[in-house]
Amino acid sequence: MWGLLCFAVCGVAGGRPGPAPAAIDLSDLGAPSFTSFGPRDGLPHAVLLDVLTDREGFVWAASPNGLYRYDGRLWSAPEDPVMRRAVDSLWLDRDGVLWAALRDAGVAHLQAGRWQVEDLSTGMPSQQVRRLQETLDAQGRWQLHALTWDRGVMTRRQGRWQADADNASLPPGPVLSMAQTRQLGAPLRQWLGTGSEGLWYRDAGTTGWQRMHIEGIDVAQIEFLHVTGEGEHEALWISAFGVGLLKLDARGLQRWQAGPGALPTNDLYDLASTPSTDADPVLWVSTRAGLVRLHGEHLEVFDRRHGLPANAVRGLQMWTSPAGNPVLWLATESGIARTVLDASAWSTASLMGARSTGVFAALVEPDDHGGERLWVGASEDGLALYQGHRWQRFTAQSGALPFPSVSLLKFTQDGAGHRQRWLGLGNGDLLRIHDGPRLAREATPWPRVPGNSVLDVLVRQAEGQEERWVGTRQSGLYRWRNGQWTQIQLEGIQGQWRIDQLVNQRDAQGHDWLWVTTNQGLLRFDGQHWQVLGRESGLPDSNLLGATLLDDAAGRPVLWLGSTSVGAIRMDVTDPAHPHVLGDRLPPAPDSTVYSALRDSRGRIYLCTNNGVQRLTPQGAGYRSQVFTRREGMLHDECNTHGQSIDAQDRYWVGTLGGLTVYDPRHETLPTEPKPLRLTARWIDGQRVPGTSLQVPAGAREVDVDYALLSWDRESESRFRSQLIGAEDQPGPWTAQSRRSFSNLPAGRYRLRVEARDHAGTPSTPLEVDIHVQGHWWQHPWVWGMAAVGLVLAGYGLSLLRTRHLRARQAELEAHVIERTTALAAANQRLVELSYVDSLTGLANRRQLMELLEAQSRQSSPRSLALILMDVDHFKALNDAHGHLAGDQALRRLAATLRHCADDQALVARYGGEEFACVLQDANLGQALAMAERIRAGVAASRVAIPGETPPVCVTISAGVAVAVLARQEDVDALLRCADEALYRAKHEGRNRVRAQVMPAAAAAASPGPVATAPEPDGR
Repeated sequence: MWGLLCFAVCGVAGGRPGPAPAAIDLSDLGAPSFTSFGPRDGLPHAVLLDVLTDREGFVWAASPNGLYRYDGRLWSAPEDPVMRRAVDSLWLDRDGVLWAALRDAGVAHLQAGRWQVEDLSTGMPSQQVRRLQETLDAQGRWQLHALTWDRGVMTRRQGRWQADADNASLPPGPVLSMAQTRQLGAPLRQWLGTGSEGLWYRDAGTTGWQRMHIEGIDVAQIEFLHVTGEGEHEALWISAFGVGLLKLDARGLQRWQAGPGALPTNDLYDLASTPSTDADPVLWVSTRAGLVRLHGEHLEVFDRRHGLPANAVRGLQMWTSPAGNPVLWLATESGIARTVLDASAWSTASLMGARSTGVFAALVEPDDHGGERLWVGASEDGLALYQGHRWQRFTAQSGALPFPSVSLLKFTQDGAGHRQRWLGLGNGDLLRIHDGPRLAREATPWPRVPGNSVLDVLVRQAEGQEERWVGTRQSGLYRWRNGQWTQIQLEGIQGQWRIDQLVNQRDAQGHDWLWVTTNQGLLRFDGQHWQVLGRESGLPDSNLLGATLLDDAAGRPVLWLGSTSVGAIRMDVTDPAHPHVLGDRLPPAPDSTVYSALRDSRGRIYLCTNNGVQRLTPQGAGYRSQVFTRREGMLHDECNTHGQSIDAQDRYWVGTLGGLTVYDPRHETLPTEPKPLRLTARWIDGQRVPGTSLQVPAGAREVDVDYALLSWDRESESRFRSQLIGAEDQPGPWTAQSRRSFSNLPAGRYRLRVEARDHAGTPSTPLEVDIHVQGHWWQHPWVWGMAAVGLVLAGYGLSLLRTRHLRARQAELEAHVIERTTALAAANQRLVELSYVDSLTGLANRRQLMELLEAQSRQSSPRSLALILMDVDHFKALNDAHGHLAGDQALRRLAATLRHCADDQALVARYGGEEFACVLQDANLGQALAMAERIRAGVAASRVAIPGETPPVCVTISAGVAVAVLARQEDVDALLRCADEALYRAKHEGRNRVRAQVMPAAAAAASPGPVATAPEPDGR
């Protein structure tokens, strides 16, 4: 015996049902679903420092490169050149005015569509502004303050900035943050956070700032202050950079610092909060190691693994949408991220297995305390139990499990109705979770070797005795009966025999039939005889996966089968001796590989595939289809075998390649609040014009109007249509195009009416633009009147006919333009995405890599860059031995390892074929070598699972490293050449190792360090 594992598991006995257990609270368990924006969306290749939503609904991002605005489609920099400078932070005052703190150039505010800058030249005492903040004075008036790097606090009065009268009582140095509490300490107390002198305060009606002495932060950098609650629940939250998080309230001081199960780092930035159902708000903290969510004592960390563009989160803003949903915007060091809280039915429950192949088991059961607990089993990460808001983990590293990968977790019942819990591992071990509690390894006859996973267990009563059936990945099917194991051996079975799922059916006569899905067809056992059903029996695929027995609307038993190449297969087994495949077609699945079919209490069937989840809702004689992918909030699109379950609340738990995600249909609500539809630009012959109406001069050829729907979710599904009243009888078709263009409009007055609707079809309030096209002198009405007197008899009929013809032709041309423009916009969007992203791995492609290097060589201040070139060893041999699908899987696996090992600021790209590249900014040779070695070791330690083959394949890489200061284009070429020469050395000296090539120009700056080398495994 390898030992016992003790953890909280209760037995479920028969008897009268008690109250329904309280469901697991997903608000503390689940991770938000993030949407990310980066350079291909218009943002700069720079650190984003702050983000804010204005009163109109536009979103603004602050960066060292300037200010950027999001209009629901793209991010763009303002045309005003005064805002193309470093912006530290943003503020929206009580009057709805947007302010920007310019790092060393004062402040700017947006007024009537134009930016107004205030600095030393306008009378500011200092123009080095860090942040803006508003507080109430003793008379109840709001005052705007500017916190500076060098001159304390400034206050704006009657349109001018003045030094705060109490600055003399502050220590020298920067002031970074400010907040005001209503009752804490004293009424209307103002708080200041300094750059190196801790926390200060003053009370309304008093003079002079005083130090708040708090152990550990008296000389700390107080990065941000945030107030939550009111009355006795009011609290001041303190973000102390390098120290941690503090909460000051009427009960005293509470601290959180970095450590196991606590903060991921003490390097904290901004704070925000959202209300919760209890007295404790949900606090959000931006840190250099991800986004932290703190609710009471429950702390969770979200980072790049959850979809953030970077782990370093610099700023955040909580904004309430028109529908009342909290929208959290995040400024990171690699882009902007957004999550709409409480608006998505999908959430991430666990990232177990994310570094390997994900989650393969997820089950919910009642616990001992009137609630529920969640079991999760994953590849390489073992077993975990979530109960009472806490995780308990059982791994091979801790000695709790004999093998690190879980392949099966299943509950069955014995003859007395008692629950049995089975745990299958990736090496063939089968364990039993007993009451007591204890975990014991079962004595089994099949080989215990890595790859021979236990895939299913079925327990049934046969002839008055308990019978257990077990399916394995490599050695087939086994039966336990009368204390003896028997291996099932059938004629015609060749090679490895994978048993995926077992289903017992009791027919109308009370006779039991066993159905088994395998990689060589469907097995049927009537208690005496076996039969293998394959393509000759009407099955369109013999490589089968999951199996579920469900009654249809007429009460007929239907066996739903998953397959690897034809999606879901349905077989009518009303007469098990004569089954037949149903010919009526289901709505097409999003992928040909379907793992499982599960039905909830409302009859909805969920199919888990390699490209998302398909939900089939009964409708008439068929089904209505809805597909969920990452776009709808799933953690990962690719499902895993046996990783799905439906709990008592109809929540659908999905084990995927990236972890565990859950769908709660109770949160399945479509937005009904109209989104703001805004005019964004007006153009005449390519020149942008101000105003809300268009005065088009005579002779102008082109008129363009841009507009945007300011939605906070799934903007790509927004649709628009328009009508030029005065020229068109009805609106045009709904399209994704957010611009209307006109050529050679006849003189006259028109009104452009634009309508929009969001992804849920909710219409917005239409907007209208008046367009006045002025005519030439001969086009004025009085001229036409005089001409009409002489030509009324001869020209009236001809003029009317020609006018009708021209208008019909114009309508036809404009419809054609709309159609072509829409198609061109969609094609351009696809081309932009394809031009910068490698479609196989999702990494940056060679074009994006080269643009980055060339852009660095054009910078006024050259920077040192390190380049790592990597090549997959023996890649052709891998393709020849296992096929190109295996090669593609190896490249995707390498890409995942690169994402995990690379720093947030590194650019990881596919250079071509099996070659990859990693660019590190401001890195010396030693740092680059350490990174390359970490990547090499990570790839060598991983395994590539080949579909239909076992065991997984080991893949290694060789890497070359070079460092250079890029001051011109020739430096880029030299850097690439040196890295390639180093890669050639690594290949020539035996592969699976790292070599460096020092450039003459970089040799002096490069830090010395060992050249990492790893011996190549035998036989590679």
